[in-house]
Amino acid sequence: MESSYYEEAGHLIVKVSGKLDTINAPKFGKILEKLLAEKPISCLLDFSEIVFLSSSGLQVLLAGAKISRQEGITFGVFGMREMVEDVFKLSGFNQFIRHFADKNEALNQQ
Repeated sequence: MESSYYEEAGHLIVKVSGKLDTINAPKFGKILEKLLAEKPISCLLDFSEIVFLSSSGLQVLLAGAKISRQEGITFGVFGMREMVEDVFKLSGFNQFIRHFADKNEALNQQ
């Protein structure tokens, strides 16, 4: 799992690649928590290079969404591959975390 972040049009974009599984999710959770502590207006996760999402990865998303809601930060995910999006939707996370097809859609809907 690799991650990087940058700002675009006033949004914090966090790009994540690889597997968000039991081994990697805690590391990414700490990174996300630290970034959200800086209280950006908006945080969008770029999942276009995530190839596997486990329940541990979902827990990190849940924690990020919870922190964002408490701090008034707009939070969302974009670019999920079909298999990752299936896990996201089957778990019901699409009901409370905004998700977008790509970055342009995410930036235009914020």
